[in-house]
Amino acid sequence: MATIEKRTASDGTTSYRVKVRLRGERPRSRTFQRITDAKAWAAKVESDLGHGVYVPTTADRRTSLGDLIDKYVTDYLPVKANNRDHAGQVAMLSWWREEYGFVTLDKLQPAVFSEARGKLAKRLNRYGNPLSGATINRYLAAISAVCKWAWKELHALQSNPVLSVSKAAESEGVIRFLSDDERKALFKACNAHPNRNIRTAVTLALATGARYSNIRNLRWPDVDMDSWRLCFRETKTGQPRYVPVVGVAQNALRDQFNADPTKDGWVFKGQGDKTPADLEKHWREVRDAADLQDFRFHDLRHTTASYLTQSGAGLAQVADALGHRTLVMAKRYSHQSGEHVRATLATIADRLASVEDDE
Repeated sequence: MATIEKRTASDGTTSYRVKVRLRGERPRSRTFQRITDAKAWAAKVESDLGHGVYVPTTADRRTSLGDLIDKYVTDYLPVKANNRDHAGQVAMLSWWREEYGFVTLDKLQPAVFSEARGKLAKRLNRYGNPLSGATINRYLAAISAVCKWAWKELHALQSNPVLSVSKAAESEGVIRFLSDDERKALFKACNAHPNRNIRTAVTLALATGARYSNIRNLRWPDVDMDSWRLCFRETKTGQPRYVPVVGVAQNALRDQFNADPTKDGWVFKGQGDKTPADLEKHWREVRDAADLQDFRFHDLRHTTASYLTQSGAGLAQVADALGHRTLVMAKRYSHQSGEHVRATLATIADRLASVEDDE
């Protein structure tokens, strides 16, 4: 029920404080200058609460998005399942806090995030280029996770307003993979490089299609040289993935093991025991030595997938080899080769030939 309390200030001005109490709900209160406004607000709040419509409390009107982000980072993010990119999430949420931390929860509408999407589209990355659609969508996903948590677990929002905002357009682009000549040039550069780690890493990347983080964080206990199988424990799905090692990758791993005096710990050892070697510097050196243009370490994974499709592997086989949960990502690589289309069209070739013979 609603109660209205008339108040008179020392200067003689009058105001009306409304408090709405409903069983199972926190009290809602508001102060108005006119009694008619107070009664209208009380009636609407009683109706909304009775129908299950979210009505912000005084605390909600005072809590800001910045406060919510701080609580999310402190209380929820450390225990979140499959939280592989903790540092990346914190970095993106820091941008949201700096740009929109002042917005209170009762003002947190889709228009806020739509404006932010436009602001992100004008932002430049460290190379001086505009943020890609995929990067913008990651920023939206980061703040969406905060709003979902506030909605589902804290009941501080009536819904997740980010879900009403359209995502930025993402360009599939052209999948970059190594030609035969480029592959030979890369291996030549790796063999000439004084650091053994980069030779083994590139070989494993091409032989398994594994991501950079999986290869860099590989430990000797995760390498089974009896059955020639690798175990990647930190994956996007949160589940360990087992990948067979074949061909020259077996020789590369065996040589790496024999050269390791400890035979334990990181496969790619850095200067200390706490972290593995940083392969990025050596990768850039061999990439430049091989004169590979517009090519990232991750493109080695694309190369593996493209080679598989060119060899006649189906989408399901490519997805399984690369650890994709769906065929959507694997389908990108099938466009690099027309063999899957050739096999489909070949099924009607005989019919077309018979029609030609009849004529």
